[in-house]
Amino acid sequence: MGHERNPADVYPALLKAFNAGDIDATVACYEPQACFVMKSGHTARGVVELREMFQATFSYNSDLKLDVSKIIHAGDDLALVIVKWTSRTVSSSGETKVWAGIATDIVRRQPDGTWKLALDNPYGIE
Repeated sequence: MGHERNPADVYPALLKAFNAGDIDATVACYEPQACFVMKSGHTARGVVELREMFQATFSYNSDLKLDVSKIIHAGDDLALVIVKWTSRTVSSSGETKVWAGIATDIVRRQPDGTWKLALDNPYGIE
């Protein structure tokens, strides 16, 4: 399988952009109408809401780590991706906080062969 055919290919770009605090590059990993499900159950939908959510998230200077553990293909251009993740932040007072979860994401292959997130559900079935 070629590079352009691997649904997990979106994650290295997402990780690099997220850890750099690069909102434009992070949002570019998502489809224009993508949905991000927050732990509260609220969602950020589309580019404008994703940008707002990531702007708030990046204020915490998180260090994100990802591990793709399973890919379930649904045809040639859609896949469910299971991703184990941890995020670590250090506050200005030096307090460290760690979050972790198992994401259930849906990614879709784009016309140019790249993959983008259509649904980012970082807390999976919690």
